[in-house]
Amino acid sequence: MPPKPTGADRDAYLKVVKAVDPALVTDEDKAIGAGRNQCSSLNGGGKAPDHFAAERFRNDAHPLTGAQGKALNAALRKTLCPK
Repeated sequence: MPPKPTGADRDAYLKVVKAVDPALVTDEDKAIGAGRNQCSSLNGGGKAPDHFAAERFRNDAHPLTGAQGKALNAALRKTLCPK
């Protein structure tokens, strides 16, 4: 799991997540926690990473699609957990 981003890295991460869906950064700490957990899955070679990204970032009032999960994974690879 990557460390919590700070400063410009934090801002860059939140910006790319917000581009997927602004509601995802309403709780910035939750968005960061979800991203760090998803990095562990991506780096571990987990199956169905787009589905699990959507599950990690969603809430009952705000479900996400597989396409949004894919966009979140792309955002993570650009910020918190590059290959």
